[in-house]
Amino acid sequence: MAKRPTIRDVAEAAGVSKSLAAMVFSSEAGVSADRRDKVLAAAKKLGYTPNQWARSLRSGSGSFVGILLNDLHNPLLTEIADLTRNALLEKGQQSFVSAVVISEKNGKRFVEPSSIHSLLDLKPKGLVVVGGLPDLKPFKTLPEDVPVIIATAPAAGLPNATVVRSDDDKGLWLLVDHLVDLGHKRIAYVGPDDSPNSIARMSGYKKAMLDRGLEKYIVTQVAERNEAGGYAAAKLLLQDKNAPTAIIGFNDNIAFGVQGAVSEHAKAGMTPVAVAGYDNTYVADLARVSLTSIEQEKEAIAMKVSELITNPRVAAEYRGREITLLPRLVVRNSTLKPS
Repeated sequence: MAKRPTIRDVAEAAGVSKSLAAMVFSSEAGVSADRRDKVLAAAKKLGYTPNQWARSLRSGSGSFVGILLNDLHNPLLTEIADLTRNALLEKGQQSFVSAVVISEKNGKRFVEPSSIHSLLDLKPKGLVVVGGLPDLKPFKTLPEDVPVIIATAPAAGLPNATVVRSDDDKGLWLLVDHLVDLGHKRIAYVGPDDSPNSIARMSGYKKAMLDRGLEKYIVTQVAERNEAGGYAAAKLLLQDKNAPTAIIGFNDNIAFGVQGAVSEHAKAGMTPVAVAGYDNTYVADLARVSLTSIEQEKEAIAMKVSELITNPRVAAEYRGREITLLPRLVVRNSTLKPS
């Protein structure tokens, strides 16, 4: 296998110093047009491309922001990660998106440290974690000067991180209030209870039910974070003689599964059931889905994250604090009045 050309090889071929050749790839200024053309021509002939990862390891400090994604199957998180990437790019900041690997042992979910350390080893100048993780222990070895931003979830166990998320209590209150105004009382909640984020959202549902005087109607059903989990949980709820007339899902993915179970329920001649989700993903807006959901203001979250990660003064000001945005209710056809 041919040896990969280095910046030293490019400099020698172009007849310039190594530092000048490196400057061509790191800055738009400081090099004459003639010398820049020579360096670029030599690089093209040799097949050289700059390796920013090697540069990060040599310098001990990377020039990129790492974006860690909790779940590739959750449209909300991929949307926020992409919006954040674009917002950083508009500020001239490069980023690298990677997915966290979450495993399960003895019924308990945990983060695979290797999936995080592989990114941390490249020495990012900042880190954005999109989505709630079951634990944040792998991040505790990060240097103090590397800002960590958690988007859409609490930063339990990481006191120096900054959190940017919507107000879950307000979001669940908006959903419960909407369903109660339609005439519902038996409103159930379906979702996981294995992370700070999922626990906070389930708590928000209970608070909203108490606020509307519906304490005796509080029903929760634990479910996995996907359509299959929502479907299975809804099937259990709908078998009860006092089955709910409305079901709220922890996220849209779960709510899509609930919709499937509710559709079968209605086809069997049973009473139709209202369904609501959380996150307002693009799938929720499809005509065949038309899911009432909560918009977390994804663009606002991405803009705030990019500001925090690129502005040291703002990052220092909000270090260890939580920035809470107001969510918005988006009503669609899935929340019908009770029969």
